[in-house]
Amino acid sequence: MHSQDLMTVLRERFGFDAFRDGQEEAILAALEGRRVLLIQPTGWGKSLVYQMIAALRGLTLVFSPLRALMRDQVRQACERYALRADTVNSDMDEEEQQAVLERAVNGQIDLLYIAPERLSNPLWQEYQLRLPIRAVVIDEAHCVSVWGHDFRPEYRRIVHLVRLLPPEVPVVAVTATATPRVEQDVREQIGEPFHILRGALTRPNLRLFVQRVNSDAEKLVWLDHLLRLLPGSGLVYTATRGNSEWVAQYLQERGHTVAYYHAGLGAERTALEQQLIRNELKALVCTNALGMGLDKPDLRFVIHAETPASPLHYYQEIGRAGRDGEPSWCVLLAHPDDKILQENMIRNSRPAPNAYQQVYTLLQQSPMRERELSLETGLTQNSLRTILYDLMDQGLITRDSERYYRAIRRGQIDHFHYQAILEAKLHDLEAMLAYWETSECRMRYLCRFLGDETARNCGVCDRCQQKGLPPPEPALFAEAERFAYHPPLPLSGVYQKEPVYVQGYALSYYGGTPIGEVVHRCKYESGGALPDWVIQQAATCVRERFPLQQIDALVPIPPSVSGGFVEDFARRLAQQLGVPYMPVLQKTRATRPQKEWTNKVQKAENLKDALLCTQPLNGKRLLVVDDVSDSGVTLEVAGKILKKAGAGALYAFCLARTRHRGDL
Repeated sequence: MHSQDLMTVLRERFGFDAFRDGQEEAILAALEGRRVLLIQPTGWGKSLVYQMIAALRGLTLVFSPLRALMRDQVRQACERYALRADTVNSDMDEEEQQAVLERAVNGQIDLLYIAPERLSNPLWQEYQLRLPIRAVVIDEAHCVSVWGHDFRPEYRRIVHLVRLLPPEVPVVAVTATATPRVEQDVREQIGEPFHILRGALTRPNLRLFVQRVNSDAEKLVWLDHLLRLLPGSGLVYTATRGNSEWVAQYLQERGHTVAYYHAGLGAERTALEQQLIRNELKALVCTNALGMGLDKPDLRFVIHAETPASPLHYYQEIGRAGRDGEPSWCVLLAHPDDKILQENMIRNSRPAPNAYQQVYTLLQQSPMRERELSLETGLTQNSLRTILYDLMDQGLITRDSERYYRAIRRGQIDHFHYQAILEAKLHDLEAMLAYWETSECRMRYLCRFLGDETARNCGVCDRCQQKGLPPPEPALFAEAERFAYHPPLPLSGVYQKEPVYVQGYALSYYGGTPIGEVVHRCKYESGGALPDWVIQQAATCVRERFPLQQIDALVPIPPSVSGGFVEDFARRLAQQLGVPYMPVLQKTRATRPQKEWTNKVQKAENLKDALLCTQPLNGKRLLVVDDVSDSGVTLEVAGKILKKAGAGALYAFCLARTRHRGDL
């Protein structure tokens, strides 16, 4: 097809007078049957490329992880451009999916959106070879690459499909974030003939700032200050679920209309996104679970409360700001602990070789589900899933329809490849930490990391302007220090579709604090009973953080080993608060200390059928008390037992919580 013909289609069917740079070239390359990689910034107009391909060639499969947006994209394609578009995803029942696939087989669909995980679905596999596929689009193509910041094993199934296609069927891979290494990997995956269109990545409307902070309290102060200072609405990114809830609570107490958002929330995430889109919230405090699907062009700021793992992550996340081209602010709060947090997360994502061998050996002996492997190995969920995905990618194991993993052949595990990925991720983290200190333009630094050597100074970041953000008022620090001293507990349990606990706090952290030292001495070094000042501080914290007038009684957690430390603390605290003491939880069998186990599945199994409630609770609202909380599993198990016995609202309180950050 000639350029003139394309312009006619662009004007008459799509209503645009001109292409953006690279769009026409991409469409022409695809129509010639080439494999095309588009590395273009967000808002460039990738959807127009594959919508035109679908209009001109027919059935075009669009693989996308953005299930929440699929229906909107289908509606837009149908209503605006008269394309016959539909979707197949896990939100649909089998009958609905089958009806769509029948229409596709019969040539009645131009544009079909599909989530990559559908490729393993038996119904899809039944229809796949019958589909008259004229083009394939891989949206968020960096997910194909193990070197990418968001590698998804299900994307490898797309590669297998692509390799089965006739060579004349075009494949268009699209991403806004790809380093040269990711670019090469995608090229190898989707094959030749290959055409790369890498656009300029500079976002001139984004104003980038880095602000150093030296404590959790200082971080909270800056977040409070920035939400008052910056216009419009935006995002505040945290690294863990627990931190998103903690930051959101502080900002709510400071009068900001914010909510937290993470993968543990389920269906309510869509409602939160809509509240932000309608500017009913000043900000969503979120993990990276708030991903590529947020469609809000006027997002005015993106604040990172913790440093991401790489410049690629950071560019992807700040790229959600200012898609309307208006000035927007991107602020990174840089804390010394960020490096430790991200290093731990990276190392957990790349388990040791002996862990791979342990899992592989178990699966050679018998098929096992994920839970069984967790109990047997003690690996964290993240580590175990990484191993399973890697072993599947190497063709050593498979997963059946009943979710059993099984070895399908004996062979050597390729550790070198994954060790190289670990080293690459640690290198990327160092590049992100170097972003804190760079003296060059921050936008140029990010673009050069992503392979765009054409980037010039933006002129609006703190380095270009040699000017930082106005500082917060000193008076804000006292309130933040008070709040930061009492950390939230990692509580994620659900009972009958509702959270087990309304809220939970610790008096302090366990490691490196006066409270933690006293608890350790009294509990493990024959230090006797807790001093009165600890009980008084605990009572003050409870009065400040919980609706004490609504609490009917205080319930202690029975100890794993003999000893009355928790009971003594709980009884004295109840007396100080003037709340009835109710030791209604009892042990039915001995259990090992939870600290001896290494993952949540093992900890929960350790307590299985080990606790009972000795009386009906008839809606009583309870404060559940323990000494030290690590994963939150003990409180969760105890809370569910109390709920089954008829308890009303539950609140959790501990003397200390560990500083582990595994609550992803």
